Amino acid sequence: FFFFLMFVMPIFVSLFMSFTNFNMLQTPDFVGFSNYIKLFLDDDVFVTALTNTMVFAFISGPISYVLCFLLAWIISDLGPTLRSIVTVCFYAPSVAGTGIYVVWRLIFSSYGMINGLLMRMGLIDEPILWLTDPQMSLGIVILVHIWLSLGAGFLAFIAGLQNIDRSQYEAGAIDGIRNRFQEFVKITIPAIGP
Repeated sequence: FFFFLMFVMPIFVSLFMSFTNFNMLQTPDFVGFSNYIKLFLDDDVFVTALTNTMVFAFISGPISYVLCFLLAWIISDLGPTLRSIVTVCFYAPSVAGTGIYVVWRLIFSSYGMINGLLMRMGLIDEPILWLTDPQMSLGIVILVHIWLSLGAGFLAFIAGLQNIDRSQYEAGAIDGIRNRFQEFVKITIPAIGP
């Protein structure tokens, strides 16, 4: 009931409201598809937002997934104490919340760490506007999102990698697996699948 009340019903109500002209003071007037026609044909901001959302999803999703898996695979071979410390370091940003955005803002602000470093090295003469330049801001948002999303995915992959039976690797070595890549393709990926 709670799920229906808080998630399903608002979706249907908002879908109905999208076919109306509604200003919260008067009763909704049904206008059909005219809102959608205006949105797709007359609103340049919507098309830009839709494009940015698609670019964001198609870049950050796969990169985040692959990076989570590769980092978990590399770290899973560390000793238990070091593996625990590194796992906490990777998972902590996803728990920290909005404080992380303040840190990234300090890094990429006009006179932040990145610009300061680039200016000291003599690579740039004036600060790059990372967060206000439309050409740069999408890349920065993707970078921050990938970094923040490493936590939960990384944790899931670490758990999966720790549950692989080590005798499979010994059996693979006996059967002719000679390097880490063969071990990764023939044992690790099939074993972590479930």
